[in-house]
Order: sequence, then structure tokens, then C-alpha cells
Amino acid sequence: MFSKSLQWRLVSFFCLMAFCLIIPIGLYLNRKVEDSYYKNFRRDVDNGFRGWSIDKFDEPTVEAIFSDLRDKNFAGLFSIIGENKSYTIVDRRDTSKIASSDPNFDEDDKGAFLNQLLASDNFIRALNGGIGNERKLLSFGNKEFLDYARAEGDFVLYFRCYKDEWRGVVESFNRSLITSIVIAFTVAFVLGYILSKTVTVPIVRIMHKARAIAAGDFDQTLEVKSNDEIGQLTKTFNYMATSLKETLDSISSEKNKIETILNYMTDGVIAFDLKGNIIHANPASEKMLGKIDFDMDFATFTQNYNIDINLEEVLYLEVFSSKEKIIKVGERDLSVYFAVFTDKSSKPQGIIAVMHDITEQQKLENMRKEFVANVSHELRTPLTSIKSYTETLLDGMLQDVEVAEKFLGVINSEADRMTRLVRDLLQLSRLDNKQMQWQMGPVMIDKLVKNSVEKMQIEAKNKQQQLECFVIGNIPEITADYDRMEQVMLNLLSNAIKYTPEHGKITVYVSSIYDGINIKIIDTGIGIPEEDIPRIFERFYRVDKARSREMGGTGLGLSIAKEIVEAHSGTLSIKSEYGKGTEVTIKLPVIYS
Repeated sequence: MFSKSLQWRLVSFFCLMAFCLIIPIGLYLNRKVEDSYYKNFRRDVDNGFRGWSIDKFDEPTVEAIFSDLRDKNFAGLFSIIGENKSYTIVDRRDTSKIASSDPNFDEDDKGAFLNQLLASDNFIRALNGGIGNERKLLSFGNKEFLDYARAEGDFVLYFRCYKDEWRGVVESFNRSLITSIVIAFTVAFVLGYILSKTVTVPIVRIMHKARAIAAGDFDQTLEVKSNDEIGQLTKTFNYMATSLKETLDSISSEKNKIETILNYMTDGVIAFDLKGNIIHANPASEKMLGKIDFDMDFATFTQNYNIDINLEEVLYLEVFSSKEKIIKVGERDLSVYFAVFTDKSSKPQGIIAVMHDITEQQKLENMRKEFVANVSHELRTPLTSIKSYTETLLDGMLQDVEVAEKFLGVINSEADRMTRLVRDLLQLSRLDNKQMQWQMGPVMIDKLVKNSVEKMQIEAKNKQQQLECFVIGNIPEITADYDRMEQVMLNLLSNAIKYTPEHGKITVYVSSIYDGINIKIIDTGIGIPEEDIPRIFERFYRVDKARSREMGGTGLGLSIAKEIVEAHSGTLSIKSEYGKGTEVTIKLPVIYS
């Protein structure tokens, strides 16, 4: 954890930087101490030669020179004093002649000491007649030393300065250096920790806020405490968080809108990915097709619902183009449009199937066709009769007055029938187009019903039927179009009389229940088969077509009656049992009073 932490990496960097600075400096200063001691050592030797010369000897020998340096204290001229400094005299002509104050010198084993000397470059130079003053740390056994050699006539004066001479100074310096390193490391650690906190604490805060945003909490902002890079980073983070929240809120809002639209739209929508897997299906699609199996792919989907289309065929459609297929699911007729949805670069991302329930549309289309056929048939029949009788009369039957009168009576009857048909069609057209002129006013509905019953008494008596009207309780006055409501009553009473056999009974009840007025017309007629009741209000629909046409009906009366009642915010319903009779109920709300 610590190795990966930016804070500890910064602290480590500061400590490493302190180490990298102090250690080279320490090594450099150690070297400088040695250099300084060697310079002083060499200077002292050079100064000694200024006060001492081999020329003062008549016949110089190794022993004479050594004794001169030792006994007359000329060694002090060279500062060769103490146990850590030594001088050695070697005869250049015969190197076996050696005298030395060095602690490593053994009088009985001069060869070993000579071998040490021969390992020194400075000694070799002096042996060759020169001066050996190169600073080079040599060692013998476990002792290190610096040396200096100089040729004087036929002799070499060789001087050593052992490291023990300055070791105490170096060790003292190194102890100070180690103390400095510890202090520097401590200071570097503390400063690094403090300085790293100024960088890492804001970054850690940003990291925690970023994690909160990643977890879905977008209400995250940070206090800007500086105007440096960290402050700019904090400002940028706050701007990013705000922008991200606004963007995601906008996306979420749009997503919710789309989901709401998809959930409540009446069209079914199913989306497939490029592999043909279902990725979405709205409730309307399940209402149309039943439970959607999300494990079903496009090929299975089209196979299950007998749709003649494949995945590749849809994917190769142009953008904004679609392909329509009509399918039947149970009792439903569905129009299915297949199209490709794309990304911003117009690259296909999947397929969408939009289903529209055209069952009612198909029914309306069929009804329209049936209506046109019925109108054509209803008009063609009387026109054919009129033309036939007219041609017969024109062919000479006008001379037979009795036949002519009979034919003209038929022509007149068929013309009246066409007039009624056209009148009913025009009335239906005005009702459909909301162009009916209503003469609304106060109406006592019980009186209207009684008057209608009274007007139909003659027809009922002609069939020896019993037609009665009962008013139950007080019936409130309503606002209605008197003539239109009377038209409804007369039409319903006329139907009851027509389809009730002789000696039958027709009873009308008018009552006020709660907030409505109920009008019931109950007959003991032939009734309506159960399978025909749902279509009884369709235009031109007849239960017994031949018999209805014989009775002069156009097949539009009940449709017109229902439209008029509904225009008064009422309802018209029929209950019937075949062979026993029919009950027609009109409900009008008192709110129109």
C-alpha cells in the first residue's frame, strides 16, 4: 500500500534526493581531507629539502644520511615526526642498502621492505632520478598510507604518512556526516511528508469524490483552496462533476421520457440487437403478442408469428426506411414496421419492430365496404323496380288503367322507400360530422313518451296488440331536442310493433333512478338471436333481412337512434331472448336538466 501511495513515493523521493546529495558530498569531502593532508605532507617534505642538502656530506652513505636525519633532528625539518610518519634512505646504486624509520622495516629482512618500496610508483620515479609526488593511497597489511620520494644524488629519500595520521579527523568528519545524514533524512522525511500532504490530500479528496460519483452520487464538489495546479485540478473536477450531473440528469430525464412514452404508447415496440437478441419490449407489445420470451431471437420471433422477413433483409435497409408486414395474432390484425436504429455515425446498432393494432381499422374498412355495398344494394332494388315498372308502362300498359294505377302505386312506394333511405343517410352523415342542428329546450320526458305511445296506438291496434305506458314516480324536466327524442321513441316503438306478432304486448316504463332517467320498452316479439345482438346497432345490419325489407325498414333506424341518444350523453342498450321478446333501455342523465 505504502509503495503504491503517491504520498509515500514523494516522501521516498525527498529522502532519496537527500541521500543522493549528502553521500556524494561526504565522499567528496573525505577525498578532499586526504588531498589536504597529502598536500601538507608534500609541502612539509619540500620545505625540509630547502633546509637540508646531501652536499654537506663529503662521502654520503645510507647510514650517514639516516643518522643525520635521526640524530641531528633534521627529520623535524621534513615534519617527519610521530609514529604515523617515516623516512627511508635507499642507495640507488645498490638498493640492498636501506635504512628506515618505518615500523614495517626489519633490518634482518630488508628484501621484504624493498619489495614494498618497489610497489610504489613514487619510489620508482625517484629511483630513476626524479621526484615521486603522486597522491595515491597504498596499503601494506591492514595499514594504508600516502608516500613521497625524491632522488638526492645517488640516494632516494622516501617518506611515508600513514592514514592513522588523519584517520581521527576523517572519522570525526564521517560521524558528523552520518549525523548530518540522519538529520537530513529526518528533515527530508518531515518536509516530504508535509509537502506531499499538500499534493496528495487534495488528490485523495478528489479520488474519494470520484469514487462517490462512480457509485452514482453526483452531488460532489470540493472547496478550492489555492490557485495553483491543485486548485485548477479541483476547479476542473468540480466543473466535471457539475457537467456530468447535468448530462446524466438530462440523459436520465430523456430516458424516463422515452420509457414513459414506450410504456404508455398504444403501439407495441420490440428492439433487437445486431445478433437478433431481444433487448426491449414495451407493455403494449406484450398486450398484442402475449408474454414476450426474451430468450427468443429474431428468427424465432418471425417464425412464431409467421412474418416473412429475416435479419439481414432488415439490416440492409436504408436509414429512415422501413418494411411493413401485416400479421394476425388471435383476433387481432397487426401492422408491423421493421427499421434499423443507428448510432451518431449512422452505424447500425440493431432493429426495431413497431406494431400497430389495425383491428378496428380493418373492421372500419370492412364496414365501409359493407356500407357502400348495402347502400348500393338498397338503392339498386327500388331503382330496379321503378325502372322495370316504368318500362312496362312505356311499352303500352298505360292503356290498362287498372294495371297502370297498380304499377304507379309500386313506383310511388319504391320512391318513398328511396326517399326514406336518403333521408336517413343524410341524418347519419350530419350526426357523424357533428353538423346536426339541435333544438335544445326543456322537455318533460314522461309526456314525450306518452305522446309517442299515443301516436303508435293505431298501428298496435291494427295488429291487435296491447301497447301500454307506465310512469313511475316524479320525472324531472330535462334539456333535450324534443323532435329528435320523439324520433327515437317512434322508431323503437315502430320496431317493437313490427316484430311483435298479433295479440302481443308492448309495455313502456319511465322512471327516475338516482341521477338518471330510465325508459324501457319491453315487447313479447320474436326476439333477437344472441349472436346478432353485438351487431344490432351496425348500419344496414338486419337480423332477418328479407322480412325487414318487406316491412319497409332501411336498416339505419337503430343506428340513428343510438347516435341521437349518445348526443344527449345517454346510452341505448338492448337485451333479447330469441322467441321470447326484447327489452330496449334508454338512460338519460339528469345532469342535463
